Amino acid sequence: MEKMNKGKSKKKMNSYLKMVLIMLAGGVVGGIFGFVTSYTGENSIAAIGHGMNAFLLAVRDHTVLLECICGAICIMICEIHFGKMKRMGSQIQDAEDEEYHELQYHIEVSSSWGMIASTVGTVLMMLLISPGYSMKYIESQSDGEIWMFLAGLVVFVGMVGYFGMWQIRYIKLVQRIYPDKKGDPTSINFQEQWLASCDEAEKEEIYEASYKTYLLTGKVLPFCTLVAMLLHMVWNTGVLAIIIPAFLWILSASNYCRCCVTKKSEKLAK
Repeated sequence: MEKMNKGKSKKKMNSYLKMVLIMLAGGVVGGIFGFVTSYTGENSIAAIGHGMNAFLLAVRDHTVLLECICGAICIMICEIHFGKMKRMGSQIQDAEDEEYHELQYHIEVSSSWGMIASTVGTVLMMLLISPGYSMKYIESQSDGEIWMFLAGLVVFVGMVGYFGMWQIRYIKLVQRIYPDKKGDPTSINFQEQWLASCDEAEKEEIYEASYKTYLLTGKVLPFCTLVAMLLHMVWNTGVLAIIIPAFLWILSASNYCRCCVTKKSEKLAK
């Protein structure tokens, strides 16, 4: 018993020591970053800043073209995989067990590619329109440039609308392939409705995927917060860029803990 306690104590000490070492390593990295920043001088920092501004200006000047190119690529991916899902959905109705599971897997792959493409497309449209999405910028432009900006907005709305409609089409197609799947894609409670119509095996897959996503965000959000802090120190990018990932970090951890407590309370109530 005493040996076990010593082992546990040693393990705890190792964990504490490891945490201290990680913090020290972070301090060293921060010190090196600060030294390099100060050593390279303001000219190098300013040059990088000017390069970033030039990139944003280039995006701003070619917003419509970039929107059309990126949108066309994402639309092509969405439609290709939607067509694949449709064909496999018609085949799965008469498939035997082994073929059924294989088709089910390929449908899942195609649906994942389509969902990723539609999400990436939506985010890209937002990123591309953002450099010119400023009243200060709009007021400083000539009539011709304002019309180009408005054209970019029209393309933005059209593309985002398409990706939203594609996701509804995707859900409706899945519901045709699997009639037991329920839920209105336009409802705020769609996720709960969909989950309620899943069997236990599907729920387990969803729970596992959700937990892995939580683990990923638990690593990415602190990293993004740290990067935002460093960028603000060097290029004065603004406090809001730090607040947003920090808030999402807190929200993610808090919601996970809340869900765990809720589950425990539900078990106690039974």
